[in-house]
Amino acid sequence: MTLVNLLASAECLLIDFDGPICSVFAGHPARTIAEEMRALAQQRGGAELAPVFADLPFDPLEILIAVAAVADDSLTREVSDACRDAEVTAVATATPTPGAADVLRTAHATGRSVAIVSNNSSAAIEAYLHQHDLLRYVNGIVARFDGMDPSLLKPNPFLVEQGPTAARASRDAAIFIGDSVTDIEAGQAACIPTVGYANKPGKHQRLTDAGADVVIDSMQAIADVLSSVAAKPNL
Repeated sequence: MTLVNLLASAECLLIDFDGPICSVFAGHPARTIAEEMRALAQQRGGAELAPVFADLPFDPLEILIAVAAVADDSLTREVSDACRDAEVTAVATATPTPGAADVLRTAHATGRSVAIVSNNSSAAIEAYLHQHDLLRYVNGIVARFDGMDPSLLKPNPFLVEQGPTAARASRDAAIFIGDSVTDIEAGQAACIPTVGYANKPGKHQRLTDAGADVVIDSMQAIADVLSSVAAKPNL
């Protein structure tokens, strides 16, 4: 399978947010947010929560999932809200991924629909797209929402399965672009072809091993192929 083959038949692009669209925590480090969430959880939930975090990376979503697994709904919601607010703050200084805006514009220009499918909060995604004048090119946002059960985050296929509906497209005509192994796993579970975006050293092999149909090193490659396919519709 090649990128050209996938995009020639794709009428809908489902795209992860952190990585393929921007680097969310470029100006507001994920580690800082994770430490704040961890402190909040232990302050509200007591010292007995400390062992839950012992071996976790300093990743906000990992903290949220860990809290949800052991805490009551009230504390989970409080930590989730803190994560949402921190992400909204972070996207104000997020670094756009090279080529990402071109992907959105070219997909729109070639008649394809787009949905952003992400474990990040829908509020943060909408804020970023609005800030960069990209909201007009996106048909839907399927992402973490207030009150959502964190166990439904990727690699669970829950969000990916909703992507085509949000983009007003058939699942059979969709592909999913993500930069993590959990993205590939979620796409596979949803039976949607996946494109792995290897934006860091070592990712190309990990995404390949995870079963991505195609792995790319640049989001610009997608925009370029979309333009090429549109110019040569017989491909």
